[in-house]
Amino acid sequence: MTTTMSLEPSAVTAATHSGSLLWLIPFLPFFGFLLNGLTGRKLRSTKVVDAIALGSVGISFLLTLFHFAQLIGLPADSRSIHQTLWTWFDVGGAHVLGGLTTFKIAWAYKFDALSACMALLVTGAGFLIHLFSTGYMAEERNDGRYYRFMAYMNLFVFSMLNLVLGANILMMFLGWEGVGLCSYLLIGFYFEKEFAAVAGKKAFVTNRIGDFGFMIGFFLILMVFGSLDYDTLMGSVRGIMALPSITLFHHTASPTWWFNLIGCCLFVGAMGKSAQIPLYVWLPDAMAGPTPVSALIHAATMVTSGLYMITRLNFIYINAPVALSVVLLFGSLTAFVAATMGLAQYDIKKVLAYSTVSQLGYMFMGMGAGAFASGMFHVFTHAFFKASLFLGSGAVIAACHHEQDMRNMGGLRKLMPITSLAMILATFAIAGIFPFSGFFSKDEILWQVFNGWYHHGLYNGPALNLVAWILGMLGAFFTAFYMTRLIAMTFYGDYRGAGNDPYGLSVPSAAHAHDDHGHDDDHAHGAHGHDSHGAQAHHGHGHAPTEVSWRMWLPVLILACLATVGGFLNYPESLHRILPIVPAELFTKWIEPLLYQVAPVVHVEHAPPAIEYGLMLWATLVWAPSAMILAWWIYKVDPSWSRAKAFVARFPNLYRWVNAKYYVDEFYEAALIGPTKRFSAQLWSFDTWVVDGMVNGAARFTVLWADSMHWVDQKIVDGLVNGVAWLIQQTSLVFRRLQSGRFQHYAFVMFLGFLVFAFWKFLA
Repeated sequence: MTTTMSLEPSAVTAATHSGSLLWLIPFLPFFGFLLNGLTGRKLRSTKVVDAIALGSVGISFLLTLFHFAQLIGLPADSRSIHQTLWTWFDVGGAHVLGGLTTFKIAWAYKFDALSACMALLVTGAGFLIHLFSTGYMAEERNDGRYYRFMAYMNLFVFSMLNLVLGANILMMFLGWEGVGLCSYLLIGFYFEKEFAAVAGKKAFVTNRIGDFGFMIGFFLILMVFGSLDYDTLMGSVRGIMALPSITLFHHTASPTWWFNLIGCCLFVGAMGKSAQIPLYVWLPDAMAGPTPVSALIHAATMVTSGLYMITRLNFIYINAPVALSVVLLFGSLTAFVAATMGLAQYDIKKVLAYSTVSQLGYMFMGMGAGAFASGMFHVFTHAFFKASLFLGSGAVIAACHHEQDMRNMGGLRKLMPITSLAMILATFAIAGIFPFSGFFSKDEILWQVFNGWYHHGLYNGPALNLVAWILGMLGAFFTAFYMTRLIAMTFYGDYRGAGNDPYGLSVPSAAHAHDDHGHDDDHAHGAHGHDSHGAQAHHGHGHAPTEVSWRMWLPVLILACLATVGGFLNYPESLHRILPIVPAELFTKWIEPLLYQVAPVVHVEHAPPAIEYGLMLWATLVWAPSAMILAWWIYKVDPSWSRAKAFVARFPNLYRWVNAKYYVDEFYEAALIGPTKRFSAQLWSFDTWVVDGMVNGAARFTVLWADSMHWVDQKIVDGLVNGVAWLIQQTSLVFRRLQSGRFQHYAFVMFLGFLVFAFWKFLA
């Protein structure tokens, strides 16, 4: 086990540090998974399960902090710790660019500026979510499967850490598939319920579709570069780009063409893992899993895998303008469309699910605009406020007796003051209000997209940048609206879950849920009953909710505080010039050495400061607050929601389409899934009646032929042989009578023969 310090992203020194504890960061959660998975059922106390699960992730977080402190002490261009545990594959020869090369793939970890931040996020947020789970899953402690949930959570953290700390693409892919497996296990944790099992399979199959593209992408990387190691890849880019052409699979094209193909294939994988159009459909249904799963997988970690992959392989995308344009296009569409879907949802977790899809779209917008640092920073701010919102919604659901429909809530601000405060702070952050973190990250992405249009697109066409910026601004407006709507419906007014509902806004039962405008709501399990305990939501409880235990509200509050102040880690240079509160662009400068610079370095001009300040003020003082005030006016000022009802009555078809999420799932079912099932049924019939029929027919014919041959052999062949034997036997019986053994008889016969012979002779 060796450890080396990297001098630059493409070179590693020979200096070693024996006894490094870097490998323990991912393996401690794995040991926790083994301990709980193998012995959890036998443990009498679930406190031991908690200690193993929380302890493994907590110590991993402390080790990450220790190595992060070491990283800070290194010069900016040598912040990398590389540790090789063993050689995983040693391939003797592979054809690369028409030649033969040898390469090795090591089980190695790379702790640098980017992976260190991701490891802090995975272990830090993971520990808080594990802590929340100990309170939220209290009802599962006595049914014998609580240990399994905690084991799955530890396995997920191990897989995610392998994804972000792996020193090569194959290690990333190992973690990539690992988190996909864990998401299937955790989403379908209540597998005895059909909706949970279906949601788990949907997530698994959708991710496999994306993974097919991902595998093609990294196979192409291996063919072009001859290596999967990040340092080697980045050091080879300039040499590859200097080639006049590359020939693979009998096709000759420029390096840029191949990089565009690789980037698009890898982005297909990111579409599945990070829920982008058209492969986003699994994430809303993934709310069937327990709420801690939603916070861990669908807010803070797994769905950001695609963003990490693009940032890590930025040296490919920066040389692939078509791939960047594809990323920008699909990211902006996702940000806008998913934001509109959240406007008409009533399940509190579904609102946050579509919000997650939308925010992931913003991150990809940043990547597509070439602003990798901005997109990656939104990954971290989003993890803070969205994990806080998801955990807060879980606290609300638990307090409201597993109710998820916001129409059956209300007035919880006084009943759950800590949870409500945390969720309100997180809402200001996601809405992009200054000085909350969402303002610094989302506003920067929109600015980078706008700046690309202003200067006629450095990496994309100006028209695409303009369209993306408009879609992003509209998505930001809708985000502020539906999040304020969520807060108003959940925490203000009167509590409607105990029968105090003078305006008739509540839903009578989960099984027959109808919205207050007279239209069918989500499917029964889509609106209710698919939360942690799988209980059907019900109305009219005898007692009001109360604040949850500290194990649940403390993680929510900590994450909300991070969402409040976390944006200052990337304080914009433009603000620093007029208001130098903290150092400017800490995060951008932190990961800058990992970002590939096109040679010669392109000097990017920015729009005039007046435009930047004007857009900044417009976004935080006018645009987002207008959406929040509008939602407040509709859902809080008017407790009967008459304005919302009037809008629905005026535009019933629009409401129906948005509430039904544009019937995308139904379209997939009719256009893709249904025909695929029918085609599969036809193939099954062909296999059963034709292929198997031919085989079974041949077998039947063989049996019949064998039976006929048996009859011929028995009746004819054996009959002839046996007939000859019978004839001889009967003939011998006749002659046997002549052989009596008596001398007198023989003498008489001889005498009789003599007489016959004499008589015959006399007559002749």
